[in-house]
Amino acid sequence: MKKFLCMLCVLMIALAMLTACGKTSGGEAGNTDNTASGSEGTSETEGAFDPAQLKTLADVFAVVPIDDYNTQMAYSEIDYCHVFSVDGVYYRVHAKMTKEVYDALDALDYMDDDLDAKQRELLGPLEITSVENLNELMPTQEEMDQWVGKTLSEVFGEDWDYWFYNLEDMTAAVNYKEFSYDLAFEYDGEPMQNTDDFDFYEAFKDLKIKSVTLSGLGDAAFVDYE
Repeated sequence: MKKFLCMLCVLMIALAMLTACGKTSGGEAGNTDNTASGSEGTSETEGAFDPAQLKTLADVFAVVPIDDYNTQMAYSEIDYCHVFSVDGVYYRVHAKMTKEVYDALDALDYMDDDLDAKQRELLGPLEITSVENLNELMPTQEEMDQWVGKTLSEVFGEDWDYWFYNLEDMTAAVNYKEFSYDLAFEYDGEPMQNTDDFDFYEAFKDLKIKSVTLSGLGDAAFVDYE
């Protein structure tokens, strides 16, 4: 009888230990899942990021990885601008620059491997003065289709730049205000030659647009100087 009771006790203890282990393992797995879900929500889930909560640049840096090179920045003695994206939405924030921070930024070694981190440390306390949702400024494809048949100058005036062109298929990537566009042009003349004195502006400004698509951000980081 005593032997039976001893064996019963051993079985009950073993069962209790297995149950406890099961709870501990399940709890840890659950915490891991919740952490991953929260992390994914911050970077991918639409609606998780609230731009209204941005008070300082440190709040921006908290959601934008330091190695995210899709961001843009510019600054003057009175203004700082940072452009970034979260959940597929482009934002542009401005912050009030101070003389102390401006001078400290100017004093940094731009060959320093830790430059980005040092810039963030200096910029973090600056108070944000405005937040813009740049997606609201994006033209729709229907609006861009209205540019077809018009010349580059008619659509963009003189306030545009380019960063790529191809004379074989007569295409170009053009920056206009906040965005960049991939353009194809109508052309039936003699093939253009990319000589040393080739002037893209003069060669393309009066060509008619054949097709256009929005490819992403152009030069979107603007700052005030006075």
